[in-house]
Amino acid sequence: MVEIVNAKYGITALRYAGAQIVDVMMGLIDGTQAKWDLRPAPTRLTEVVDRLVEGDTVISLFPDEAGGLEPGPEVKVDVLPEGTETLALAEDAPGRSLRDLPRF
Repeated sequence: MVEIVNAKYGITALRYAGAQIVDVMMGLIDGTQAKWDLRPAPTRLTEVVDRLVEGDTVISLFPDEAGGLEPGPEVKVDVLPEGTETLALAEDAPGRSLRDLPRF
């Protein structure tokens, strides 16, 4: 029997056009979550949505005080009232939102 393991991605920064997320810095995290299998690179919002729809896990990674990255909540697809897809955190973390991620 073949075990299917979904990939785990991390988002480290966002690019906006007005108030709308258009790109993210996203990389592939290794199974131990200790390093990158694929370092973050600019990724279109539509590709992130595709990854989520296909069952992959995408987490937020916030800068910490030591200059590293601290795992935050998972990211999910959110649909705005006009029907536009965007991203949101799957759970509210005290003092954390996607808008707290760096811009690029």
